[in-house]
Amino acid sequence: MPPPAPWILLSHPFGQLVPVYGDACARPERRVIKSLRNGDTSNVFRITLENHWGTHVDAPAHFFDHGQKVTDFAADEWIFTSPCLVEIPATPGMLIGIDAMRNVDESCDLVLLRTGFQRFRGEEVYSHDNPGVHAEVGLWLRRHRPRVRALGMDFVSLTARRNRPAGRESHRAFLDPEAPGRPILLIEDMNLDHPLSTLSQVIVAPLLMQEIDSAPCTIFGRLATES
Repeated sequence: MPPPAPWILLSHPFGQLVPVYGDACARPERRVIKSLRNGDTSNVFRITLENHWGTHVDAPAHFFDHGQKVTDFAADEWIFTSPCLVEIPATPGMLIGIDAMRNVDESCDLVLLRTGFQRFRGEEVYSHDNPGVHAEVGLWLRRHRPRVRALGMDFVSLTARRNRPAGRESHRAFLDPEAPGRPILLIEDMNLDHPLSTLSQVIVAPLLMQEIDSAPCTIFGRLATES
């Protein structure tokens, strides 16, 4: 029998410092509540962080009060069986347009946008001068690729820091629950530094907390085995 298909992680773990949009780094609070070293019977931590730190998914409620929150999605809506990779080298502040998307297959349900900007993660440019995605991309995907349910990217935010008004417009274009087509979830700050030519399945596992718009998530990718 062929070996089982390997799984990879497409998200970044939280560390003592986390690159975030607009700041070089944020520092999640990790407080020791119980410690074996201190004589307690177990280890317990209290963790404090913002819901848009690290690899996270933006749901429609991020920009629309009447939009879906992360807890409003069914379990199978976090499973993607036809992911596609779009590779376009990006420079600081660059806005990616629809030309990058024209070869996206009509069966695609998750677009992964790999720009190579991940190589700057942890440097100031990653948080302060990231590339972004033009609003026309969201409108085009919703109109011409209706199976697409999410867009993932290897940079910190859909909004380019040097063009924040355009970024807000772009978020709305993807997330608006009342615009033509279905809203497209946004997965920011992904780890796409893997060989992904055989990627066959992606599972997004967000932190499910009621009444929050969006959430940090762990993302698993499955690579197809060679026949």
